Amino acid sequence: MAIMLTLMMLALLNPTPAMAAEDVSYDTMNIRVQPEYDDPRVLVVIESVLSGDTKLPTDVKVALSKKMPDITVGMACELPEGQGHRCKVWETKESGEFQDLSYSVDTAKNLFLEYYYDPFKGSKEAEKGNKTLTYEYKASAPIKQLDIQVQEPLKATDYKVEPASTGSTEDQEGFKYHTYSFTDVKADDVMTFNVAYTKTDPEPSKPKGTPPPQENPEGEPAGDSNTVRLFMFLLVVLLVAGGLAMYWRSQSAAQAEAEARQKARPKPKGSKGSKVAKGKSGDKSKKSKFCSECGSQVDGDNKFCSECGSEIA
Repeated sequence: MAIMLTLMMLALLNPTPAMAAEDVSYDTMNIRVQPEYDDPRVLVVIESVLSGDTKLPTDVKVALSKKMPDITVGMACELPEGQGHRCKVWETKESGEFQDLSYSVDTAKNLFLEYYYDPFKGSKEAEKGNKTLTYEYKASAPIKQLDIQVQEPLKATDYKVEPASTGSTEDQEGFKYHTYSFTDVKADDVMTFNVAYTKTDPEPSKPKGTPPPQENPEGEPAGDSNTVRLFMFLLVVLLVAGGLAMYWRSQSAAQAEAEARQKARPKPKGSKGSKVAKGKSGDKSKKSKFCSECGSQVDGDNKFCSECGSEIA
């Protein structure tokens, strides 16, 4: 037993090492590039799903191009089902024209990464409203399906993106997205997008902290597990409250019925002032008794009522 406990403690102190990032692959990845969305900078959101062949725990890696200056990472997370964002500590490492960001994934294959970069900082042309930016993506692992959407700011004019998009869509907030789709992307494949537009208003399209739209750029309803959980909680509360109300109502009815029966019982025929009957010999007979429950007369020394069986006090 002591040996088994020791081995268990060692296992807890030395968890299973994460697999190398080279063993990682993705089923799907969706990237949104959003210039001046809720910030004067460019927001990039990457949502991905690891393939079924990827074993956990593992390390994942994202290549950040040096063509995107002043990168600030906001969130690097795994998304366990029903638990929201489980954000991790990440680290970066120089890798030529890129910087590799990596973090560990323990239990979930749905991943989320969010960062900003600032291509307009220090640009005289950007200060005049003539904005240009480059977004460059390098695949760190194979991807079966990669979708990229490049968004137009709401107040932008003369918007251009190269290469030309394969399609476009618009969400319920009025944002237009230029869409790109790639299949069977190989590790180290690079995609570069150059954007130019005019926008003199320095304010972003949305104030920071505004709730996200209920639909994604593809027009599909966005899932909200918190809303579902809240609905289920309220449903349970209503069911419990209904059950308690029915119980209290039944108890009140039973009590009212008992009181009605009590009032309907006949009153004792005798009273405290009644005279005691005399026998033939002139001696006083024993006092008659009455049942306190049903009011029936009980003669003699009977200790229980012959009508209802209650004990005579």
